[in-house]
Amino acid sequence: MKMSRKQHSKLPNRSWLTGVGAILSLLAAISLADPSAAAPGQEAMNQSASVVRGPHGQYNPHATLGPESLIKVALQHQQEGRTPLAMQTLDEAIARYGDNADLYAVRGSLYLQQQKYANALEDLEKAATLAPKDARILVNRAQAYLQFGRKKEAMADLDRAIELQPDNLSARFNRGVLRVKAARNQEALQDFDRCIAVDPHTPAPYFNRAMVYDILGRRKDAEADLKRFIELSKNEKWKQSAQAILKRWSTGQVAKSADKPAESKTEVTKEKTP
Repeated sequence: MKMSRKQHSKLPNRSWLTGVGAILSLLAAISLADPSAAAPGQEAMNQSASVVRGPHGQYNPHATLGPESLIKVALQHQQEGRTPLAMQTLDEAIARYGDNADLYAVRGSLYLQQQKYANALEDLEKAATLAPKDARILVNRAQAYLQFGRKKEAMADLDRAIELQPDNLSARFNRGVLRVKAARNQEALQDFDRCIAVDPHTPAPYFNRAMVYDILGRRKDAEADLKRFIELSKNEKWKQSAQAILKRWSTGQVAKSADKPAESKTEVTKEKTP
């Protein structure tokens, strides 16, 4: 699923985070630059490489890059499995550009993926201070707050993100999850409805809306959403879960824990989008 450029004008793409072991999963918008795109000014940098030196006289290929280009370099490292180099690039970039919110936001996002939640929260709080109206940062800070049981603050961040960007799918999705956990099912349904209205081809909201429909006693609607989810999803594991739920429902078996909302404690790991 791709969100509009309007939503991600500076950092157009993002990764998905899901709550482990939960049908109703937390979906965080990690707003990252596209590592496959050529860094702006890369050609000019290469042309002047002979005069760019590091502190020990060695060639420093990043010495002339700005924050956006350094983010792309870091994400290229991350994409190719060089996480330490990605973090080192961001550390050095922040040392040079300490007032750039995107650098802190991206490093905080990577810390979330690494389950270094204290580091993630520190960076995301700094990013939010520098860019208080960036909805993406608020969505990610909400994820970090949840790791410390700070649900009210997480909800406040999601509310504010939606106030800033009413069609931010990640904010809507995550708030829907938290509302279900708080037994605010009708309000959760509204959030998942909005997700589907904004992007009807994204599978995850159908899965979660099906679970809410079932809680509300709307089994036919729930079945229709799960079938739609199976049509759209490319994640075989999640498709199998949906198929298993449909089978249990069709045979009248007692619902299992997998058919219920996620527990309030959420462990965040990097997963494919359902």
